Amino acid sequence: MKSMFEKAVGNSFNRMHPELQKKYALHSESGYMVITEGTMHEIKGGSLLVRKVSILGTKLNFAFPERGDEIPFYMENKAYKDKHGKESMTWKRTFRFPGTVRYFHDEMKEGEHPDTVDNLTDQWGIVRLPLDLKVTKTGGMLLTSRTMTVHLFNTIIQIPSFLGVKATVIEEFNKEKDLFDVHIHIYQPLFGTILSYKGTVKMRFPEVD
Repeated sequence: MKSMFEKAVGNSFNRMHPELQKKYALHSESGYMVITEGTMHEIKGGSLLVRKVSILGTKLNFAFPERGDEIPFYMENKAYKDKHGKESMTWKRTFRFPGTVRYFHDEMKEGEHPDTVDNLTDQWGIVRLPLDLKVTKTGGMLLTSRTMTVHLFNTIIQIPSFLGVKATVIEEFNKEKDLFDVHIHIYQPLFGTILSYKGTVKMRFPEVD
């Protein structure tokens, strides 16, 4: 069985680093999960207004106002099938700031468009970012968002680009450190960079029932 990521990437999937292949090969019948641990060397971005508003997101685990350097990071990826039988994956991130712990949770599902994966940015699955996936020349993974969409009552509404956000995620193997470099950037045309964090991590793949 192929994962939604493997289907989206196509034949270039085998060019990825072996550990990234295992991460993105995860599907509901894999029998393992992915745990990523490391340090975000910098977490930045967002005006004072954006950061004040993002305090509201802490209750729903999709935003936080804190910024800083050398922040311990932990993430769990688990795959499952949703109630409609679609392949899905949880992305549960934990950031351990001095004095507080923040969470950033989202889900990914098989995309509405061919060769894409949908990133659900809220717990109800209303707001989505379709993602294009590409294997880099060095065997990394690059995810780039398309136009943000809102899903209501079986209707898909495209959000004008100036009101939506753009997200970029890149993961590359660092031979010198024997770790993975990661960089996530979330941008909004009216407000600039909303959040950017980058660091180094390692992965492991414990078995699950």
